[in-house]
Amino acid sequence: MLVTKQLSELESRCLATPISFVKKTYLSKTIRERLDDEVLSMLLTEVFTQSIALSGMKEKTDPLTMHEIMRMCMMVYAHLTPEEIYKAFELERMRMYESKTEHYQLFDTGYAAEILQKYEAWKLELKQKHNITRETAVPVQNQLPAVSESQKTEIMNQAIERLFEEYKSNKAFLPPFSHVFQELVERGVIPYPNEKSSPKLKEWYSEKRRSAQELVEKEIQNEILNPDRTQSKTVLQQILSQVQQSEHEKIELKLQQIVLEGVFQKRINENKSIEDWLK
Repeated sequence: MLVTKQLSELESRCLATPISFVKKTYLSKTIRERLDDEVLSMLLTEVFTQSIALSGMKEKTDPLTMHEIMRMCMMVYAHLTPEEIYKAFELERMRMYESKTEHYQLFDTGYAAEILQKYEAWKLELKQKHNITRETAVPVQNQLPAVSESQKTEIMNQAIERLFEEYKSNKAFLPPFSHVFQELVERGVIPYPNEKSSPKLKEWYSEKRRSAQELVEKEIQNEILNPDRTQSKTVLQQILSQVQQSEHEKIELKLQQIVLEGVFQKRINENKSIEDWLK
């Protein structure tokens, strides 16, 4: 109910002229600034679900592909607001960009990235043409304060705690989770191989990656055999071929999931809190 209400409010905020909309973006929190918001993931899922339904594409987007799109938003487009994500695809449907994106049968990360890049180019051109800046668009008293480093840290602390508690309760967690994985790597909680890493760590990750690849292959093969599958056999077989050649992002996502679950389970088995993971 709360998500439906927020989506309705988001749609209302998008009912504005292009110039007015761009000015309003300075009044909204970005995805990065809302990572501690428990509704954010569900809201973005609704935004993409609606955008997919209105795109007219015949192939349905499966949960793993949706996860990849969400992960991309959290990592690459976190500087945008949820309103901007919605608006980007609305502008495409309304032919507001200079050219329409063609040759996509599936609403995947490639298609989503192309639309979001077109939106950013559209927004930049509008800002330059009309001299739209934070200072000119928003009165000083209404400007959102910049997010401090301590606030960013607190946001990530809450995201880590929330995902850990979700796993502790359900022995599983829902996406997105890549931002938590990346943060725990940066904090040194999860070791990640680089040029200076020991052969043992590199081999451990190679084994986990092979396991991830096998699991993804099995999931796709089961989906191909499923009469109620959401995608055609042709698309699934193309994805399977990429996975078998270790060329698909699904492998990295599954690897991160495996490593996170292992780290969480180890802490649970040791009956320890995660307080030392938090800054």
